[in-house]
Amino acid sequence: MSSNVEVVEKMYQCFKSGDMETLKAEVFAEDLKWHLPGHHPLAGTKNGVGEVLAFFGRLRALGLQVTPLGMGELNSGGVVEVYKATGEVNGATLNAFNCNYYTVRDGRIVEVQVLMADQHGYDAFFWQAYQLKPIPDRLV
Repeated sequence: MSSNVEVVEKMYQCFKSGDMETLKAEVFAEDLKWHLPGHHPLAGTKNGVGEVLAFFGRLRALGLQVTPLGMGELNSGGVVEVYKATGEVNGATLNAFNCNYYTVRDGRIVEVQVLMADQHGYDAFFWQAYQLKPIPDRLV
């Protein structure tokens, strides 16, 4: 059985290569919860592996680069990770450090809490990427 850190490392390998099938089949629990703070279109809790994979697809489509800087397993079995996220879209630039807390059970990630170092920067970045439709189109 893999260590919990190895499970998170495998998630990164799959994300970078676009291997969403392995994420679904081997890394994520079916009832996964992914909590992303903020006041932007991608913020909120993603419930289930389908929503998380759709979220990952949006991040990949934006060209967001996520570079792990270090991770370790706590006595509780949870994994804490520090990473740097960078990206550029529609003139907005993201360059931020973040921390994630992963709950891993039976070799699968079951819950993730994202903690942002620059929440305002993330909000601005994602609003540039996903602008609202004009009022008439939103009210249809």
